[in-house]
Order: sequence, then structure tokens, then C-alpha cells
Amino acid sequence: MAIITLTTDLGLKDHYVSAIKGAILSRLPEAKIVDISHQIPTYNILDAAYILKNAYPNFPKGTIHIIGVKDELRDEQTYLSQYVIVLADGHFFIGTNNGIFSLLLDNVPEKIYEINTTEGIVSPFATRDIFTKAACHLAEGGTIEEIAKPKTDLLERMPFRAASMENMIRGSVVYIDSYGNVITNIHTTLFNQIGKGRDLIIELKSTEINRLSKIYSDVPDGEVLALFNSSGFLEIAINIGRANELLYMKINDTITVRFQ
Repeated sequence: MAIITLTTDLGLKDHYVSAIKGAILSRLPEAKIVDISHQIPTYNILDAAYILKNAYPNFPKGTIHIIGVKDELRDEQTYLSQYVIVLADGHFFIGTNNGIFSLLLDNVPEKIYEINTTEGIVSPFATRDIFTKAACHLAEGGTIEEIAKPKTDLLERMPFRAASMENMIRGSVVYIDSYGNVITNIHTTLFNQIGKGRDLIIELKSTEINRLSKIYSDVPDGEVLALFNSSGFLEIAINIGRANELLYMKINDTITVRFQ
């Protein structure tokens, strides 16, 4: 039995998440349901993509990921969105074609399908009414072709990527976690390619950091540090503190790394 994960912006105050789980269990009582996050900021596909991107590789191949963020159908810049199933890296992703898949996946998906829905019927709660049905069908061993038709492309949202020159990398803040740690889009691969082991200065809005740490406790409590997190991205933190608040940092702020 495949695992079904849930990533939504529904929060935990209301009945929505339990309704989704109830819909799955009503169809598939033995379902294995895993919550990735229900605390995504409302409609924020950037945060949803970041969280799911760093979670799904840890699940077994064949896992089914339901994405319940900005799930309504809408016409965006003359491109009518659809409910889709995307197969990538051996995982199934079910959601709305709203641009999230271009943010979530590094490579072109292996397959893209548009879920068959009754013409003229639009659900205000697609995650419960449509995505759960598709997920249960796949979890029971059903084929995608039985519930969806092939599709050739997806709506794209192009994220800002870190830029580099011979002695510099310029990136930006893409995520702030629940500890107040500030995550950038500067990956260790680019860092090593440009840095080549040289000394560095990391320039922030209000301070500079001149070395990398391996763990948070490499510095005393309350001190600023920079490290590459478990996902391989440069992170700015304060040991036992909230870097975003104390350093006045927010999403899209610029981070510059200069090599000596």
C-alpha cells in the first residue's frame, strides 16, 4: 500500500485537514497518511514547493503527494489551470497546475496527466473532492490512464536563481523556518564551484560573516553563523536565537558571498 502525503495551507484550527483524511480513509481504510505540513502561508506556492522539495526525496519511490495549496481552478494570464498528476523521480504529485511544479521539480517530469473531471463541475474543495480520489486510485494500484489523460506541459513560475561571477555569488532569501533561520537559494554545488576553498565574506543587510560553521553550536549562544543546511543550501542563523528578527531579514532580501 503506497504512502499518501499531505501538504496544504489549511492550518489546524478548522475541520479541513480532518475532512481530507476522512475522505481518504472512507475510500481506503488501510491508507498510510503522512502530514508534511499544513502551516504553509495561505496561497504561498513558493513555501509549499520549498518544503515539499526537501521532504519528498526521503520517502519511498511510489509515494503519492497531495498538494492542497491554491487548489482552485482559475484562468491565469490566459492559461486555464487544470488538476494534474505529475510523475517525477518515481513519485506521484497531485495538485493544481498553478506553477508549483516548476518550483518543486529540478528536472522535466517523466509524465504529466490532466485529471478527468465532469465537465462544468468545479469543486471549492478540490483537495478533498478530487485529489483524494486520484490518490486512493493510485494507492490501490490503479493506472493513471484510467483517471487522467496525457498532457504535454505545465504552467511555469520561474524562481530567482543565485547569480555568480568569478569572485562573487549573489543570492536571495527564499525561506524562513520556524526557528527563524534564514535559508537562501545558494547551493553548496555553486558555492564550491566558485569558491574553490578561498576565504569568504558573507554580506547581510546588517552584518558580515567571514567563516562557515558545520553545526549551530560551533559559535556561542546568541552569535550569528552561516552553514549549509541538510538540504545543501546556505543558511544564516543565530545559535539559540531568531536570525530573521535580530538581523531584520525577510524573504527576497539579497545575500552576497565574496571570495578573497
